[in-house]
Amino acid sequence: MNFDSVDSNIFFTELEEFDETKKLLTELKTLSKVKLKKIMKISDKLAELNFLRYQKFESLPAKQAILAYDGDVYSNIDKKTFSHEVLRFSQDHVRIVSGFYGLIRPLDKIRAYRLEMSIKLAKNAPKGLDRLWQEKITRKLNNDLKTHENKYLINLASNEYASAIDRKLLEVPMINIHFREFRDGVIKNIALNSKRARGMVVDYIVRNNLDVPEEIKNFNNSCYEFNLKLSNESNYFFVKNYGS
Repeated sequence: MNFDSVDSNIFFTELEEFDETKKLLTELKTLSKVKLKKIMKISDKLAELNFLRYQKFESLPAKQAILAYDGDVYSNIDKKTFSHEVLRFSQDHVRIVSGFYGLIRPLDKIRAYRLEMSIKLAKNAPKGLDRLWQEKITRKLNNDLKTHENKYLINLASNEYASAIDRKLLEVPMINIHFREFRDGVIKNIALNSKRARGMVVDYIVRNNLDVPEEIKNFNNSCYEFNLKLSNESNYFFVKNYGS
């Protein structure tokens, strides 16, 4: 996450807070650095950082989510060049799944945290955060999509975060986007490159105002091409061929 600076020229929206977030914060505040290190499987340095984050959470600076997240996916969304029109389109068409906040719009202001979806918390998420959030997130997605003419959910989340969506409760078709690479005659999934590609597709969708799934098939950044043979109506595969 990157909270080094906040651009006051970019508009923001207030986060719709779920009761679950407040309960999670209350529990996280009770955990020691040693406990956080064990639960999150992180270093002493990161345990110290996140312990302090939760203890001082209400006083931390807030920033638009799409600008605050800065990992491999988000660094491949060229958000610094987004016009206000593109930002508005992203606000209407993109949702971010979070282990701490549940479901976030790109321009919702958030504070720094660390809480991966796979984590279990004794009081509030003994079966995992994905189980805690499933119904809330899915119902919110259903509600948001009611305003759309084309009702599809394009899944660009990792399996860990997509598990927070209840497929049985979801009222619209979900299309999963996959990335593969053709190396030495074998099609492989390179996890890091797939993360980066997911960000590129988000950028491609919002920058081109795409609202029909079929249009995503034209994505060809970084030598990826839509693969008709591997794909079906629920799964779009994009393959990078190093031999071409």
